[in-house]
Amino acid sequence: MLEVAGKYADDMFEDIGHSNEARKQLKQFLVGKLDATEEEIAELGAKSTTIAGAGSGGALLALLIAAIAVAVGVFFYTQS
Repeated sequence: MLEVAGKYADDMFEDIGHSNEARKQLKQFLVGKLDATEEEIAELGAKSTTIAGAGSGGALLALLIAAIAVAVGVFFYTQS
């Protein structure tokens, strides 16, 4: 959420596939709707996609490192 704070995030919210509970929480935390032209929304969408794409690589790397750490731990645990 911090990656798209203050930016157009509707498409990202829909692409992730949030649960019904998340949609209920959206209503609770929604600050307001963005009043912008189609061109402005397209520009904001392009910026948030670029930012989100850069940030998601870091999350994937962290997940990969965690998986490797677990695999190494299991390996050494079973060798004992």
